[in-house]
Amino acid sequence: MTPEDRAFRDFAELSSDWFWEQDAEFRFSRFFGVSPEKLYRAQSDFIGRRRWDMPIAGFTAEQLAEHIATCERHEPFRDFEYTATGLGGVLQYYSVSGMPMFNGLGEFSGYHGVARNISNLRLAELALKESVRQLSQLVDGSPVPTFVIDAEHKVTHWNRACERLTGLCRNDVLGQTYAWKAFYSEPRPLMADHVVSGAEEAVIAEHYQTFSRSALISDAVEAEAFFPNMGESGRWLFFTAAPLRDSESRLTGAIETLEDITEQRTAQAALEKLASRDGLTGIANRRCFDEKISLEWKRTRRDSQCLSLLILDIDHFKIYNDTYGHPAGDRCLRQIAGALESVLFRPSDMVARYGGEEFAMILPGSNREGAAVVARRILDRVAELTIPHSGEAGGHVTLSIGIATAQAQTGMTPDGLISSADKALYRAKEGGRNRFIADHPQVG
Repeated sequence: MTPEDRAFRDFAELSSDWFWEQDAEFRFSRFFGVSPEKLYRAQSDFIGRRRWDMPIAGFTAEQLAEHIATCERHEPFRDFEYTATGLGGVLQYYSVSGMPMFNGLGEFSGYHGVARNISNLRLAELALKESVRQLSQLVDGSPVPTFVIDAEHKVTHWNRACERLTGLCRNDVLGQTYAWKAFYSEPRPLMADHVVSGAEEAVIAEHYQTFSRSALISDAVEAEAFFPNMGESGRWLFFTAAPLRDSESRLTGAIETLEDITEQRTAQAALEKLASRDGLTGIANRRCFDEKISLEWKRTRRDSQCLSLLILDIDHFKIYNDTYGHPAGDRCLRQIAGALESVLFRPSDMVARYGGEEFAMILPGSNREGAAVVARRILDRVAELTIPHSGEAGGHVTLSIGIATAQAQTGMTPDGLISSADKALYRAKEGGRNRFIADHPQVG
């Protein structure tokens, strides 16, 4: 097998497509580069039969007649789409492209081509458009952004899909070693470079935080990362890099495919944000608080830093709801949440809706004095809101705040810190409300 054949085979395995051949009578003779779950049919259903002799649909009579006529004229065809019932009776959608083959005498000897299952892609990808006999034709005709580098890290292929995705023209990168310019502002190895270099996982981890060895492609590496220099506001890409080897298993280069997953990651981030946000106030919810306090507690133990927790309660909120109604109560909660957020200046600080009219504030690295400063700021900020409350002595909504501060030590737990803040909150209420009181966490 020549290096080019080996490269083609590796790309065939990397691709989600499969490849076929027909004899001079248009009967299928061979399939390769396809796993059963892609075809959703037994290959034996095709061997020895012509495409139009099988129960396929999804096209007009005119479209089928033109397809047959094209084959009989021994001309290439591209993106002929049809449907067929796959295993389990599930309707599958396929797109096929083919090129005629001629022997050394110029006589027609059949077709070879490429096909793909476009059911799950919702017709979003096009069939490969070029011959599959050479790596360059396969890469250049693929709708998947793809590039290839040789053993010297020089770019040998940079297809049009890659041009569209990166904005870097192939003429500017072919034969060069600076493909990184399409993704980064400073020189650094791409995943294909790591594959060519045979980099250890520790080396790859210096450049990509999350990556994994492919379970499907031998020696291939998969990863996803955010590229801030791509597009107007950056792009998330999923990429797979696989080695290319010759017949003696010598490394000849690497091939890397790219997929823009920005929309998926944006949607995922939106869902994650919704899952961690309180629906009424828009601040962190109890679930997010629990995760944050656990994370910060571990960090506190590791770094031997202080951790302060404030638990806050709107004074006589039930009376407020009974007097002004629940819509007004909801508005009050939103105003208080906004006020609490406005007094936090450090990215590591967090305020959450703890439950009902209770809020919680996590202040990593803050000692008791620092927490008291924040508590005083909160009381002043809420007073500035002047939210009317006839059930309070001063005529406005106020808060009671319990503070607990601890430096992680043996036997201490996050629950103990929360319990201490709760006790301080109770004492603040008993002491007349509209105030803060600090408690000392109990060990054990």
